[in-house]
Amino acid sequence: MRSYHLLLLPALLASFAIASETLLLQNAISNEHFSSLLRTAYEDEVTFKHLASNSRHLGQQLSQEESEQLWLGMLNHGWKWTQAPHHRALRPDNDPKHPFVLCSHAVNKTGSERLQLLGKTLGIPVRRSQTVSNTDEESCFIVSAKSSTIQAVYESGMVDLSFAPLVDVIKIASGGISYILEDTEWQPVTRGSDEDRQLKTTHVASLMVDLIPGSSTVDSSTMATQVLNDVIAVAQTSLTSSSNLRSSHNQALHAFSLTSSIYNHKQSRMFGEKVSVWSEALSEGFEANHGCKDMFDLIQIRERGAVEGFELLLNAASAENNPSSAWNKYCVISLIIGLAVNQSVQSVEVGRPLQSSSFDESVTMSSTTRKLATQGITNPQWITQSGIVNERPFFDNNLDGTGEIVGVADAGLDTDNCYFYDSSNNEDIFGQYSWDFSQRKVVHYDDDFSDRLETNRGHGTAVAAAAIGRRSFDGWSESNGYADGSAPGAKLAFLDMGIGSATIEDPGVTRLFESLSSHSDGKGAKVINGSWGRSYYGVYASFCKDYDATLRDSFTNILFVTSSGNTGKTEGTITVQNPADCKNTLAVGSSLSYGNDIRSNELGIEYLADYSSKGPTADGRIKPDIVAPGHFLVAANANVDVVGECDGDGTPDSRYGTGGDGIRYVSGTSFAAPVVAGSALILRQYFMEGYCQVDRCCGSKYCGSKISPSNSLLKALLLNGATPMTGKVQAVPDGDVLDESFEEYDGKQGFGRVTLLSSVPLAGSNKLGLIAVNDKSISDGDDHEYIIDIDTSTGCGSELRVTLVWMDPPGATGCMKCLVNDLDISVEEIGEGNSKTYYPNGLSRRDSMNTVERIRIKTSNGERYRVNVKAANLVSDQKYSLAIAGCLAEDISTSRSKQTASPSTRATSFPTTLQRQTKSPSRVPTTRAPTRRPTRMPSRRPTNNIQTTELTACMTPDECNQARKQKGIKKLYVGSNFPSYGCFIKGDVAFFGTGGNKKQMSRTELGGYRERLMCLEAAGTNTTIDFLTMSPSIQLSSAPSSMPSMIPTAEPTPEPSQFQVQDPSMLPTSKLTPWPTNDASLLPTSTSPSVTAPEPMYDLILLPTLMPTSSSELSSQLSSSPSDFRSTSKPSQMPSKSSNSNDKIVKTVDEKWWPKVEKRKIMCVFSADYKDDIVRANAMFETEDECVEYLSTLLESTMGKFLLENNP
Repeated sequence: MRSYHLLLLPALLASFAIASETLLLQNAISNEHFSSLLRTAYEDEVTFKHLASNSRHLGQQLSQEESEQLWLGMLNHGWKWTQAPHHRALRPDNDPKHPFVLCSHAVNKTGSERLQLLGKTLGIPVRRSQTVSNTDEESCFIVSAKSSTIQAVYESGMVDLSFAPLVDVIKIASGGISYILEDTEWQPVTRGSDEDRQLKTTHVASLMVDLIPGSSTVDSSTMATQVLNDVIAVAQTSLTSSSNLRSSHNQALHAFSLTSSIYNHKQSRMFGEKVSVWSEALSEGFEANHGCKDMFDLIQIRERGAVEGFELLLNAASAENNPSSAWNKYCVISLIIGLAVNQSVQSVEVGRPLQSSSFDESVTMSSTTRKLATQGITNPQWITQSGIVNERPFFDNNLDGTGEIVGVADAGLDTDNCYFYDSSNNEDIFGQYSWDFSQRKVVHYDDDFSDRLETNRGHGTAVAAAAIGRRSFDGWSESNGYADGSAPGAKLAFLDMGIGSATIEDPGVTRLFESLSSHSDGKGAKVINGSWGRSYYGVYASFCKDYDATLRDSFTNILFVTSSGNTGKTEGTITVQNPADCKNTLAVGSSLSYGNDIRSNELGIEYLADYSSKGPTADGRIKPDIVAPGHFLVAANANVDVVGECDGDGTPDSRYGTGGDGIRYVSGTSFAAPVVAGSALILRQYFMEGYCQVDRCCGSKYCGSKISPSNSLLKALLLNGATPMTGKVQAVPDGDVLDESFEEYDGKQGFGRVTLLSSVPLAGSNKLGLIAVNDKSISDGDDHEYIIDIDTSTGCGSELRVTLVWMDPPGATGCMKCLVNDLDISVEEIGEGNSKTYYPNGLSRRDSMNTVERIRIKTSNGERYRVNVKAANLVSDQKYSLAIAGCLAEDISTSRSKQTASPSTRATSFPTTLQRQTKSPSRVPTTRAPTRRPTRMPSRRPTNNIQTTELTACMTPDECNQARKQKGIKKLYVGSNFPSYGCFIKGDVAFFGTGGNKKQMSRTELGGYRERLMCLEAAGTNTTIDFLTMSPSIQLSSAPSSMPSMIPTAEPTPEPSQFQVQDPSMLPTSKLTPWPTNDASLLPTSTSPSVTAPEPMYDLILLPTLMPTSSSELSSQLSSSPSDFRSTSKPSQMPSKSSNSNDKIVKTVDEKWWPKVEKRKIMCVFSADYKDDIVRANAMFETEDECVEYLSTLLESTMGKFLLENNP
């Protein structure tokens, strides 16, 4: 083995000393701190993990001093490299920017605020960053910046920032090099043979490359080609004519920190031959005469969709044992070095082969036959639906997945097995873009990636059946079968990932999702199952970036369900596989089953199979998420030489077999995952068939409206209803119960076993109440509150369960603090004399690690709780879904939004785009003031002449409303003109004051009109006047009993001395009706003093609304009426700069707006200043989305654009 000259330790220490004296290295991130942020090849160097002969150094590592010296030397090299102009030859465009890890320690700031400050300080777009960690103490990002800018920042005395150049070694993911070196017979392709079909099968090794965000304006494919060309140029400079001479122009040698002048001394301490793994790799790779030419010629680039990066497939099947190809492990390591020194590259990770998560349970059928079961439906169905033997309440309500499609990506499908067979034998389903929804089961079979072939006892056939299998002997009529899936009414879209029998090949995340979901009519799969994975020992891998980005940004309506793996018997290590360990996937473990589906000593559904892979992840997140029956599950059996293979004559029994060649017993998390996928399909059907209103689920078909649930809502519902298992981990089959901890929220069962009846209300089967918040937006610093009351008078005995789920942005490869956006949930008991706060996931504090947070509380009748969702620390805007289930009172307030961040932070009452475009008037025009004071006016403030009872526990209008109802009080008034803040009771009237003695409440603090509309929702539909909000100068005693309902023009906040209120007995009690005319000239205006009701001054009158019954009816009214806008001063023509000069400002108060209907709506308001007028448009809609669409249309109209131009 060749020996190379190394710098002596004294010279190395001298260079360290000089570097450590610089201002920059005094502010550098320490090696210990960095190791707490990212797991990289640096840790492998410290622990000798990279050494080819590491067996004799097992357990050894560098001392703390040596580790620090290595770290500082690497940073010094990285810093010098950013400043040397000749080094920019590694990038032909001579870009002076280089990647850095920057950590902001700004106190009392969130990640978003720190990132904005960082971007402003460095003069870079904040989108050009990758979040490494985001905690209360600090936020760390990878950014691309000039070294001169970094230096200037430190020289300016900025002390709340630390940094590290993103030097090559810390770009390389941990474990990758040792994975290559420890394979004594490295094979970039994994070959196998199929005994049945004599086919060769292949797995192609790959490298996952993450790019610095925003490092280029070209697409990822073009950028990948450019980076690869840069690496080829580096390789060419490494060629030398003499094996004993290393050229000074060798860029790979000198660019890479561990082969450059800072080459560390650990090899000289540990090895007499003084050979570095890295140096040897370059010598036998790029520096060899072949220059690894064939490797570059055969490489294939694959894009990664939502992630800035690419995958390099090392296609070396045609170059076996060729030393210039990827069969030479040193060429692959040289390629990793070349990528790591490229300044556009963020990380490089060695891809690992996929493995299915199953065992082959071979059992022989005895000669004993058994009587066919009367129903023939499977144990996993009742276990996941109710947990009560043979009770399948969702099937009883025709909720079996009908109308839904599951996507399964696996190693082939036997389409003529009786659980998939279709008598039409239609070939139109085959192909990446081919769909036929008329098929009984298989509506799509993408075989363009592989070979369309299944093997005997194939994995894909069994997995698909566990989700949606349904028996049919003739391919048309159906019957209950022993291998029916958990959602037998659903259909199947299949992506064939198998090439023969030995392996399944990864098509890439983008290809997988697009194939299974992207039908032109949007009818593709909304739940996708992947019963396979690869092992990274729970470390957040590049593949997780792909899945998390895709599920958050590209396919937000798709839930991805995946198996946790079958390596749980390995002690002392994290065994949950990838992508089960990703943040936004749903990871499933395997529990035992029941009856004939367990062996003699197996203890049933409360026990976990010991092979089920375990978490938590390396950064501490709870995984797996949930468990389901996967051990000894009866599934469809692929028999490729038989058509219509099906059940036998006997009842399947795990001790004897299944009795038919079309079914078999299988075990593994591979089959637990599709059971959960089928459960998710049932929940999706539940929402699509109208079992829920906007937020509140009513539990009967068509009692609500069709809702398309997001992936986060489906995940929240499944985990909210999951039942904590009371058993233990059991060695299977027939093994002992293991003496180890087994608790809720651990790394074994996660949130528990699937129980759909605890997830959603189902009429006739449970008395559960459910609030389901679907993908709601929240901004940094916001609080969303939900006030709920407990009512057990109906016989409900459920505990209160609250689960928060969000799809988090992708973390950095190797992250050790992977949570980017930190939302928090807490539940506070707020009854009289009680104040207790509950925290999620079994903690006594907030959870700053997981993207799933659940709270379970035993409740009693009459208790009140405040559920609080807080955007505690965000880097970017976020959506969340929330499930609140329990014995919920029918009359509750479902939402209250408030803002606790700095005033500059946006509120979330309306979409951000509309907030930027619309302008709320800052005042009511003085010309609108009433011409005289009403005659019946109290001579002094009402707190002095009206004796009231203050309800101090009621701090919000909806709480006051609940108190009003509990006391049997019929009316509630809310207004800023009441002199005190809080809830007051006077006789049969309740008041809620929003200003006065306690404090003045601003529009932002109150939540504006949304807050009041929410109070209206809480008030119910049977009161005469639910809420009344008045301007301080309005006296209703002088108003007619019939007057128009008005939209607020402003929210004045006068001094307390201005507040005046008349006796409540003077307030009108008759139901308000429309202004009785269509003539605009008769509307009250500032020039009509004879009208007693000063109409423009009403802030808001909220009634049981009388609106069109549907959005289509409303649209019809809008299209037939010019009454989109009006002026509160007088009808007039709007001067317009546009080509359309005939736009009118006309009235909206019109009889046709108020037909007699009962359904309550959402008030949608557009308001803008024009000179001395307030121009307004208003309408009523059923949903916020319809309101947003309406407002957007107005903003794009001629008049809307004109108003925006005049309201900058």
